[in-house]
Amino acid sequence: MVTQAADQLLILSEEERIKVLNGYDILDTPPDGSFDRLTRLAAKLLRVPIAIVSLVDTDRIWFKSKYGIDIQQIERADGLCTSSILTDGFYSIEDASLDPRTLANPLVAGEFGLRFYAAFPLRTRDGFNLGTFCVIDKEPRKLTKEEEGILMDLRDIVMDQMELRLASRKSVAQHNQILNTTAHDLKNPLTTIPVRADLIKLKKHDPQVVDNMCDQIKVASLNMVRIIDELLQSGSLEAGKIHLLMMKLNLSFLVSNVVSMNLPLAERKKQTIHFSSEMDVFVRADEGKLTEIADNLINNAVKYAPSGTNIYARVLVKDDKAIIEIEDEGPGLTADDKIQLFQRFMRLSAQPTGGEQSTGLGLSIVKVLVEAHNGRIWAESDGQDQGAKFIVELPLSS
Repeated sequence: MVTQAADQLLILSEEERIKVLNGYDILDTPPDGSFDRLTRLAAKLLRVPIAIVSLVDTDRIWFKSKYGIDIQQIERADGLCTSSILTDGFYSIEDASLDPRTLANPLVAGEFGLRFYAAFPLRTRDGFNLGTFCVIDKEPRKLTKEEEGILMDLRDIVMDQMELRLASRKSVAQHNQILNTTAHDLKNPLTTIPVRADLIKLKKHDPQVVDNMCDQIKVASLNMVRIIDELLQSGSLEAGKIHLLMMKLNLSFLVSNVVSMNLPLAERKKQTIHFSSEMDVFVRADEGKLTEIADNLINNAVKYAPSGTNIYARVLVKDDKAIIEIEDEGPGLTADDKIQLFQRFMRLSAQPTGGEQSTGLGLSIVKVLVEAHNGRIWAESDGQDQGAKFIVELPLSS
């Protein structure tokens, strides 16, 4: 039973490894000069005829880069890289014709005549071995410690290249997502405005209809302004442009004002915002940025909580820290939501309850602004449909 459980764990681990490998989108890609220079350098520095950057796929070992050999891939069962990726560090066979691990291997016993093999696994930051950087010789030999270090350094450069390319691909995908999201989120209010304008013309003699249409145009316009502001703010934060004008502020008064700003939005959804403060709580902060923090959290509560529910905004002092709490009776946070909560462009499981738009940027911006004030932010929720509470902790002003 123990053996079966261990085998099952290995299968699951291998499935995850293959999934991670495919995520790098590197299998079956064209030759790459940056990798080829490294295998050529490895062969010259370590004085071996063959150097390979290999990737261990489901049933094959594919060569991303190779020096001194013409083939592009071999069967997984035939390659020594399969054994090498099971180790965490240096793997070496000094004389394969005498080593019991490799005596029957076709690369050793057959025409190829492999005798020496040394490799470091291509290890991701998450601990998955995707393949190897290996060197091969048809004569027995042993690497010195210095040569082992050279091979490890070259392996590290290969992994740096792979990680950079993965990050670059994700960045391009993210920017495409930004464009698609922005186009979609701006299209809805832009479509609403001309329709409402035409209705105003048709119903210009009915003041109530005109007032309603004007309110809807105002909401649509404010939604667009919020989307554009979040995109601009995100770009500035990404470039490291955070300028804080610090002054002593009454946090209780500031949050109370932000609550008042959001009352019309809450009233349209028949929500009630309850504000409470133990006392006047003072902090040193940038008034505009702190207002943005409070507004984003309260606005989110209004946006995601159902109609007719309560929202609680509290200011208090706890453990010599100023605390802002925004609590709602909305859809709550799942375990996955909590992991992704403050990441950029992340859409969580909850959906706006009144057709509002979201860029997925607001909470990531809030986190950066809170931390710029030497504070911290976190969220608490008992799970889906259990509501959520966002807590901001800031240094008290003396």
